[in-house]
Amino acid sequence: LDEGTPPEPKGTFVDYQTTVVKYSKAIAVTAQEMMTKSVTNPEELGGLASQMTSDYGHLALQGQMAAATAEPEEIGFQIRTRVQDLGHGCIFLVQKAGALQVCPTDSYTKRELIECARAVTEKVSLVLSALQAGNKGTQACITAATAVSGIIADLDTTIMFATAGTLNAENSETFADHRENILKTAKALVEDTKLLVSGAASTPDKLAQAAQSSAATITQLAEVVKLGAASLGSDDPETQVVLINAIKDVAKALSDLIGATKGAASKPADDPSMYQLKGAAKVMVTNVTSLLKTVKAVEDEATRGTRALEATIEYIKQELTVFQSKEVPEKTSSPEESIRMTKGITMATAKAVAAGNSCRQEDVIATANLSRKAVSDMLTACKQASFHPDVSEEVRTRALRYGTECTLGYLDLLEHVLV
Repeated sequence: LDEGTPPEPKGTFVDYQTTVVKYSKAIAVTAQEMMTKSVTNPEELGGLASQMTSDYGHLALQGQMAAATAEPEEIGFQIRTRVQDLGHGCIFLVQKAGALQVCPTDSYTKRELIECARAVTEKVSLVLSALQAGNKGTQACITAATAVSGIIADLDTTIMFATAGTLNAENSETFADHRENILKTAKALVEDTKLLVSGAASTPDKLAQAAQSSAATITQLAEVVKLGAASLGSDDPETQVVLINAIKDVAKALSDLIGATKGAASKPADDPSMYQLKGAAKVMVTNVTSLLKTVKAVEDEATRGTRALEATIEYIKQELTVFQSKEVPEKTSSPEESIRMTKGITMATAKAVAAGNSCRQEDVIATANLSRKAVSDMLTACKQASFHPDVSEEVRTRALRYGTECTLGYLDLLEHVLV
């Protein structure tokens, strides 16, 4: 971190801030795991120490860049010294892990390792607070994005409960008891969205406030929608899933919007990141509107299926946009996995044809839920398999093209069912 002149920074402080947070948190997670393994499986400490070493290597490089781009200079100095301090903490922890592997039953070394792991966790929080001083607004965006990804994971679990037929209200309330609360909270979220978008161009304090507020509102909205879904009763799991999917779409759009806001913070008005921000805000508004329409359709049995299908078509279009983007997936998977996922499309197609023939609302709702999952799984698997290291450029291009064509064909089928 101190030696020689640092390489010329290619990005802004915000870019480096995000990656420093990522690696710092990864180190904190590994330190916690080392505490656990020191008691249960000391033989696994070596792998965790290697992981920590690798993460710290990335952190040192990104920390150097964050320090070089931070304003004012003393904040850069603080970031650098705190990242160095964390490095010393990691050295002690790794040394204790080595000592414990030599003598796995030594309770004194175990105690020392736990102390060292706690020290590492504390030093991580000092690095994070130094970054916050660098830009309070973007740091709040990073924190809010973490909170929103927690909500999305929680909603996935709720969908599992609903599908299994175990999502019930604790008392005899009806959906009408929750409707107003859902609508009111959704409107508050729209206001937060406006503040987020304008926050990108205003002060770090205003941006921080908007990010915190939107995270609090989406948490509240997810809770009231879950209560509303539970009040429908487990004898209609498909409608429960439609409702939870609608709020999950809003949460995913908010996560993207927070990311776009962070990327556009303090950039000029003609910067490409500003166009991304406008696009993300548009998707966010579309998804909130879709949630409101779904809430209104829930009590009207004659339009439930139609509404669910419209929401699924919109969702698949958004997933296709992500699939077609230049972004490389975080992990790759085997071509076999991609082939396995196409079976879901075959099943969903048969279900869609049957629903088109029966035109019963419940069949259409079931088709909407199944289609959403089948197409999403197929697109994820197709993109991950196309970026597998063994796949040639030519095969990748073809796989991505067929993934798109398959999705467009499926959308066409759903449009026909809707008609």
